[in-house]
Amino acid sequence: MGEVYLAQDTTLDRTIALKILPAEVARDRHRVRRFLQEAKAASALSHPNICVIHEAGETADGRPFMAMEYVQGQTLAARIAGGALESGELIDIALQAADALEEAHSKGITHRDIKPANIMVTPRGQVKVLDFGLAKVARREPEAPGPDALTESVTDAGVILGTVEYMSPEQARGRPVDRRTDLFSLGVLLYEAATARRPFSGSTPTETLSRILKEPAGALGRGPVELERIVGKCLEKERENRYQSAHDLVVDLRNLKRDTGGGVARIPAPPRARFSRAAVAAITAVVLALAALGYTLWSRRASTARQPEVRSLAVLPLKSLGPGGAEDVLGLGIADAIIIKVSQIGELTVRPTSAVRRYAAQEVDWQQAAEQLKVDAVLDGTVQRSGDRLRVSVNLLRVQGGASLWAESFNMAAADIFAIQDQVSQQVAERLRLKLSPAEQARLAKRYTSSPEAHEHYVRAMQSLDKGRAAITARTEIEAAIALFQKAIQADPNYALAHGQLAYAYAWMALFIEPGPVWMERAKQTLSRAEALDPALAEIPVVRHEIFWSAYGGWQIAESARQLRLAQQLNPSVGHQQLGTLYAHLGLEGPAARELQRALEIDPGSETNQARLVEDFALLGLHDDAIATQRRFFQRPGPLDSFLYKNRLQESEPLLALSAGDLYASHLRALLRALKGEFREAEAEIPTIDARARDGRGYHHSTYTFARIYGLQGKPRQAVEWLRKTVETGMPNYPSFVSDRFLERIRSDPAFVQFLAELKPRWEGYQREFQ
Repeated sequence: MGEVYLAQDTTLDRTIALKILPAEVARDRHRVRRFLQEAKAASALSHPNICVIHEAGETADGRPFMAMEYVQGQTLAARIAGGALESGELIDIALQAADALEEAHSKGITHRDIKPANIMVTPRGQVKVLDFGLAKVARREPEAPGPDALTESVTDAGVILGTVEYMSPEQARGRPVDRRTDLFSLGVLLYEAATARRPFSGSTPTETLSRILKEPAGALGRGPVELERIVGKCLEKERENRYQSAHDLVVDLRNLKRDTGGGVARIPAPPRARFSRAAVAAITAVVLALAALGYTLWSRRASTARQPEVRSLAVLPLKSLGPGGAEDVLGLGIADAIIIKVSQIGELTVRPTSAVRRYAAQEVDWQQAAEQLKVDAVLDGTVQRSGDRLRVSVNLLRVQGGASLWAESFNMAAADIFAIQDQVSQQVAERLRLKLSPAEQARLAKRYTSSPEAHEHYVRAMQSLDKGRAAITARTEIEAAIALFQKAIQADPNYALAHGQLAYAYAWMALFIEPGPVWMERAKQTLSRAEALDPALAEIPVVRHEIFWSAYGGWQIAESARQLRLAQQLNPSVGHQQLGTLYAHLGLEGPAARELQRALEIDPGSETNQARLVEDFALLGLHDDAIATQRRFFQRPGPLDSFLYKNRLQESEPLLALSAGDLYASHLRALLRALKGEFREAEAEIPTIDARARDGRGYHHSTYTFARIYGLQGKPRQAVEWLRKTVETGMPNYPSFVSDRFLERIRSDPAFVQFLAELKPRWEGYQREFQ
């Protein structure tokens, strides 16, 4: 319910997070009361594992605000998305979170919304509990000691508040809660962190609540037996059987930590010996030297042994040896430059920067990362800045057997950073015995900029651009990317790659966020500048593809596909997901599957690639495949259009109810009405949906749905009219129109027969060109 901004406290010269109620929310007195409750609850607490509230008040226009501690790092939800946590890390996080809850409970505060999204973990491993927006501040009745003596001060009994998957049984029933509710939610969190799955998750909120109330959690199946007992005790259905206080839980976790030696409790932490940075650097150099010597000896003894071929590589962000991770961005920048170079070698599959970026802020060893990224080899390393000097150490490791293929240390002026990137990229190609064509050799030697400042801005810009593209309409992220690309260009006006990606960001604004000629004109001008600087830049045809497949480019879908094929000639690692999607819109099943499979080979963990595969299966009429793939990747039912096509209407309705207000769901909701025979109601929704969708990139999906609604009614004239609009706006999917069961009633109508006859030669042309 709040907007959160990164802000600067100019009085104390510190970075803060500023949380403000949006104007529409500020008019709701219940939400304002809850917002102030959050400020009061959190400000009453002083603990290293609880986010600090600096100040609360009202803006000039009367909206409540909070100034909070700015916490760098990632949420535990994001951390779990990368896979289950190791026991040591899990125990460490659990101990800090339980310690924070002990502090809150001692002040009579129940959080009521403990979940991974409300737990931040900093790069140094410190836990911060966030968001006391649902907290209950209670007073203790003098004559009624014990946990149940806490009385409600904000919410009446019978009102369910919280996040469904993490609710306690008493929350699920709408009954009064106490501190033991938080301990149940913490147990759910720990279970999920240990297994990467939720213990009670169902396909609907109602099913989830039922499982919370009735079903036991399954066994963890990994980690110490004592951890299993602790989590199980947190998850007892009856709160009398749970831990009665966070203190009791903390005691058990500390004993477990002591007995297993697990975790690295950084805050709070007992006094312990620490190595100086210089010592760490020295030890690293010795270890790498020994690794190199060991490899030499091993290779002599095993020269006749045949090793499995390395087909995939992850270049991990170089870990900072500076104070407080001072070189984290530098380490990511070095990795990004190497990835850009090496990924252009067609013989090797390289995980993109978007797939490895998360490891810049995670304490994960290379073997864990390799397992998560599913690669044959890893380039790992460290970086440290000392004045104007850089110390960089790298190690190329084969995952199977853990052998070092090459290790090197560099000590040079910071201005020579690009020489390091060149040398490392060349060594990777040599050590992996890659056969490079003259064009690939030229790409490997190519430098996109010689300005460290420009490259750092570029790396940050790409991070914002990737986030914005993943969320589609995230204006703040796209605008941040634009500003950072502009800074990169200011630092190096001849930085063609930055110009190319800036053009992409401008085009994205025009296509998905603020339709109109202004942004698109900027995209075209910037693209021309990029092409003048570097005509062989693969990013140029990638942007042109976006323009051609839109109203700005006249919906030239075939030309859009040609641009992506050109991009892949320049860089074989780009454009596969986009090209697969274009082929699916053309109804070319084989080429679409080929490109989408290649996209997943390059980045198997990408949710965007996974979701696109599901969507395109549905688009191609492969609905059983779409449903199975949705379950495999996302462990939830769907997609909705496949459910409707398979006539699974009862399962579709609750899913649609969860997507109220979503444009995609709105036209499927109208289709559901038509399938139920509510034709008048379905037709009545078309004008509203059409007005909302008309300027969007996915307008053809709405028009196709309108055609299906009229097809189900047996109205061929209206159905064909909308089908023609579907073709005109970027989806000439002839095979889908031919086989769609929703169009069965109009299949023999002359207007529909003529429409198909006109479209068929065009589709056959696509087949000849793109198969």
